[in-house]
Amino acid sequence: MRQRGWAGTRLAVAILVVGGLLAAQGASSAATGASSGAPGAPSHIVAIPGGAHGIGFDDMGYVPELHRIVVPAGQTGALALIDPQSLALTLIPGISTPRRTARGHGEGTTSATYAHGFLFASDRDTHQVVIVDPRGHAVLGRVPLSGGPDYLRYDPIARELWVTEPGARQIEIFGVDFSPRPTLRRVATIPVPGGPESLIIDAKRGIAYTNLWKRDTLVIGVADRRIEARWPDGCEGPRGLAWDPQSRFLFVGCAEGKVSVLDAGHGGRVLGTATTGRGVDIIAYDASRHRVYAPGARSATMTTLHVDPQGHPTLEAVHRTAHGAHCVAVAPTGRAFVCDPRHGRVLVFD
Repeated sequence: MRQRGWAGTRLAVAILVVGGLLAAQGASSAATGASSGAPGAPSHIVAIPGGAHGIGFDDMGYVPELHRIVVPAGQTGALALIDPQSLALTLIPGISTPRRTARGHGEGTTSATYAHGFLFASDRDTHQVVIVDPRGHAVLGRVPLSGGPDYLRYDPIARELWVTEPGARQIEIFGVDFSPRPTLRRVATIPVPGGPESLIIDAKRGIAYTNLWKRDTLVIGVADRRIEARWPDGCEGPRGLAWDPQSRFLFVGCAEGKVSVLDAGHGGRVLGTATTGRGVDIIAYDASRHRVYAPGARSATMTTLHVDPQGHPTLEAVHRTAHGAHCVAVAPTGRAFVCDPRHGRVLVFD
């Protein structure tokens, strides 16, 4: 009994030592921008100029019309546009006033959405929407908000810009006129007590989805601007949303370390859940590969899940990221881009 226990102890120590060495090797290669070749390590790293002190990354996504990953770069005050193939980086400065702090994602520019040749970005410092020409790299105008912005999303059918404002517990809605250049007019606000967190708009069906901070996902009618349903989503702390318009699966990232799959076509019933790393916030979905990407800020991992036609998620892989990494975007090639807020970088996974 004693000998067997000692052998087990030695084995455990050996595993811990080897694991620590692998982790150190991965961290070292990440710092130099090269791939370690170890399973789950990033293949490339894109450093954001001016972000070495830390960036409050939050929302990020792929814009097909620009063929770029659009990364609102927090306290740098810039939008970063990354070519998903070459990884070439373009900065559009002047979205917000640059800061040299690393206080999370409550300052600077942290969300953006594309519409008809233009980008609309948030400025959390001034509580404004910033209108941007992404090809001319110019700021065209600014529109004041009623509260601090979180997510910006555009509805191309209603021609409306929706802005979540958690501090004011509401969603603010603007009609958009694009002739000759974009102008915004405030048309409505939707009260969201207990939220809103994240935002998805199904423009084809005239439905928007957002989360409360605890346990529920809301269904909002775009036309009547009313909360039509409140779905228990299987999360203690629902955070990010992702969407498959074909299957009408709605994916909810849970802060406690889980992803729930809801059937939006059948009353929002939970089809399945899967465990991920802790601290999940923003998630992404690759419809061509039926894959969910879920970074965990506290676990410093990104879990990828495969979702079958019945909406059941299963573990595919776990990748090493960085502490605080809580946002992700995916390109059509399947390449994933994960924010590293503490070091002002974007980690790239092939």
